[in-house]
Amino acid sequence: MFFFYKECFQEESQPGAITNLVQSQHKYAMKEEGIQRLKDADLDRIEGTRHQYAQIMADTYGGLYVDVAALKTWRKDHISYPLSYLDFEWETYAFPPYEGMKPFDVLTFQFSLHVEEEKGKTLQHTGFIGEKDCRLAFIEALLASVPKTGTILVYNMEGAEKLRLVQLAQQFPQYEKALMQIWERMVDLSLPFSTGNVYDVRMAGLFSLKTLVPIFSSYHYEDLAISYGLDAVAKWREYQESEGTKKQQIYEELTQYCAMDTYAEYIVYHALEGFMDV
Repeated sequence: MFFFYKECFQEESQPGAITNLVQSQHKYAMKEEGIQRLKDADLDRIEGTRHQYAQIMADTYGGLYVDVAALKTWRKDHISYPLSYLDFEWETYAFPPYEGMKPFDVLTFQFSLHVEEEKGKTLQHTGFIGEKDCRLAFIEALLASVPKTGTILVYNMEGAEKLRLVQLAQQFPQYEKALMQIWERMVDLSLPFSTGNVYDVRMAGLFSLKTLVPIFSSYHYEDLAISYGLDAVAKWREYQESEGTKKQQIYEELTQYCAMDTYAEYIVYHALEGFMDV
């Protein structure tokens, strides 16, 4: 999906570059006028969002901006142990292949779950990979795995994992109450970044897990056999048609990829903890 990105967008995005200014109408005009850095942005031509403020402050004061008070409030209001780190993978069908599905409905075929019972304790991991119409098996495995209490941290949950659970509840109303108890405990781990409470100039205007993980750790998605969500979908299609050693290999690759997402959530959350505990 990114085969020709570098050919179309040849300019490398550097940390602190004015072109990284998010939601900015005038950043390219400022660049043409010789303004290269976020810290030098023309304040009369910025929209004044909190995220922009965080970017400019980060570039002005050593590369990192953290609103510690806001993070502590977020933690106090939303975080309780055990902490669950959750991620789904799914396939989208233009033509509904199974009963109860509509055109362009989504079928969740995999989840990864890391659970941290207490702060700093060893993580426990479990997961699920289904085949064909695995919706009921997915629901039952998820309900059996997710702790009944505590916060469930999910990255960009509103248009992804939470929406997937709402759709499953509509398709299988007998599980609606149980699934609702999960999505009501979800907390979006991306919010401290998307709202401008934390900004590192190395983010270059982005805040995906793939961007944050190498900033806060030595891990890289590129080290995995599967590095992107669309690759995972393609591998899942292949997995269902494979047998023997090949099937087991793909199973392990899918497991490693989805588990990396939930381990990445763990890395990112504890990086935030580090900012709060300084």
